[in-house]
Amino acid sequence: MRGWPRRREILAGVVAGAAALAKGAAAETRLDPLLTGLLSDGENGVVSAGVILRDGNGVIAAAGAAGRRMVPNSTTMQWRPFSLDAPFRVASVSKMIAAVGFMRLVEQGRATLDDDVSLHLGFRLRHPAFPDQAITARQLLSHTSSLRNGPSYPVPASHALREAFEVGGRHYDGGAWFGPPDRAPGSWFAYADVNFCLVAQMIERISGERFDHYMGDAVLTPLGLDAGYNWSGVSASKRLEAAPALRWRTGAWSAEIDGVVPAAPAASFPQPHDAAPVDEADLPLGVNGFLFSPQGGLRVSLNDMDRLAGFFSTGGRVGARHILDASTLNAMQVPVWIYNHETPNGDPAEGHGVASIFGGYGLGVEIPQGSTASAGDAFFGSSSPQWRGHLGDAYGWMTGLFWNRTTGQTLVYAVNGMRETGRPSGRRSALTAPEEEVITLALGLS
Repeated sequence: MRGWPRRREILAGVVAGAAALAKGAAAETRLDPLLTGLLSDGENGVVSAGVILRDGNGVIAAAGAAGRRMVPNSTTMQWRPFSLDAPFRVASVSKMIAAVGFMRLVEQGRATLDDDVSLHLGFRLRHPAFPDQAITARQLLSHTSSLRNGPSYPVPASHALREAFEVGGRHYDGGAWFGPPDRAPGSWFAYADVNFCLVAQMIERISGERFDHYMGDAVLTPLGLDAGYNWSGVSASKRLEAAPALRWRTGAWSAEIDGVVPAAPAASFPQPHDAAPVDEADLPLGVNGFLFSPQGGLRVSLNDMDRLAGFFSTGGRVGARHILDASTLNAMQVPVWIYNHETPNGDPAEGHGVASIFGGYGLGVEIPQGSTASAGDAFFGSSSPQWRGHLGDAYGWMTGLFWNRTTGQTLVYAVNGMRETGRPSGRRSALTAPEEEVITLALGLS
């Protein structure tokens, strides 16, 4: 790892913490001082980090938060300590939670996984090279739909998402939202945010609720979370604790997103560049699934993520609250796609030219396959194939929400400040060095 400070002290703490856990110590390992060793300013810096690990009995085994958060909505730069309660944009972990919302509709018999999604989108969705082949919700949820993110991403308010897929639409972009003509729906994995924007549009048209409201009513509020997509439903007091996504620019930390947080109860959404701003009350239902960022816009804290991890690991329940049947959650964790090394059937590197970060994918759930560094998705060492969950990476935040199907452990983490390119690479996987360090601290890996 390049330039990461205090590694000897950090690993010494890991050894001590792991030894205590091995002896069955009841007290959790406080990781705050060890996480501090990861923090630094500069292009390769990390401004804050946090992690929570629970053992198979649901008891916190290790936890901590370190660093600082920029205070949003301030006219002069102000800082506060980063904490496990500070909400932030969790990036692509949002997809997995959106998938839970859609699977509720499947459980209720209001949606299916293998029917033509055109039935619930309000327009006919077809890859131009395969006009007679339906695209299904299973394919959207597993990134095997044959779709890609086009140059007009994200389609803004007052514009319809269908305009990205219909010839002549103002966002058609010459067909760039579709993959190559030799890759039929269902045959190739290509990670694309637009899949989940289409899922969100289906949720609106099936449920009759706006996506952000539906997710609050169906998933987030029943789990006792003060959280929401694009700040929708997040309380005024929680918004005051927001941690903007930061990157180091021209010698200082700069907010990439959430430098300004809307006042409660307002939400944020992409405004058009070619027309007057759109009022939230005027947003039409079931027309544009991009608006509340199902692909990455969930604002949660690490404590919220910890509660969500418990929901996944305990079969759809948190305490007495039931959201999904265990059989439905199990179905989400069955691979729809597994990378074939001999006959490539997808882009496991997400187009970034790095070691394969995807080895397998279910219904909104990442399914690591590798146990050695050459696999790329060996995030948790040799036990990686036992883990399920999702990574997030956007605007400086690097996040993860995972659970171990064998041991019952859960792990959530977040690191803020990661640069867009030229990142310090990890040793055992395609993750960055600071992500691997956080996981090492929590799990005691070498």
